[in-house]
Amino acid sequence: MKKSFAVYMIMLFAILACIAESPKEKQMTSEEKEVYSAYEAINNAMIEKDRAALELYFDENLTFTHMSGKKQTREEFIGEIMDGTLSYFKVDTKDYSINVNGDTAQMKVTHTLTAKVYGISGSWTLGGENTYKKRNGIWVRVR
Repeated sequence: MKKSFAVYMIMLFAILACIAESPKEKQMTSEEKEVYSAYEAINNAMIEKDRAALELYFDENLTFTHMSGKKQTREEFIGEIMDGTLSYFKVDTKDYSINVNGDTAQMKVTHTLTAKVYGISGSWTLGGENTYKKRNGIWVRVR
């Protein structure tokens, strides 16, 4: 009896693990998928130090506020990525939600960044809310 109960519990956990949604497997509309793709493209561009992609996906008036409270313009942020002051190695998305209203989208996200930032290496789990605007078919981060 105990053995069959243990087998039953193992099977139940296996089934639950198979049907549980990971952040990238959520059911999304086509617009939400486009926003998520832009988010992933930004993350990849930060890791790969792809200036052209960062300039494409970041609005020219976008500002950044770091955990320390330091504020930067788009150009300052991209410059520090390019010179290695900010080196991103991995972005592990834990959870997110996307709300699209016309050509504007709000994305709430929790992710763990693995990086070397101002000489300090580590992994930090951060949450935030970003705003995207659709321009010429591309979702651009504006906030």
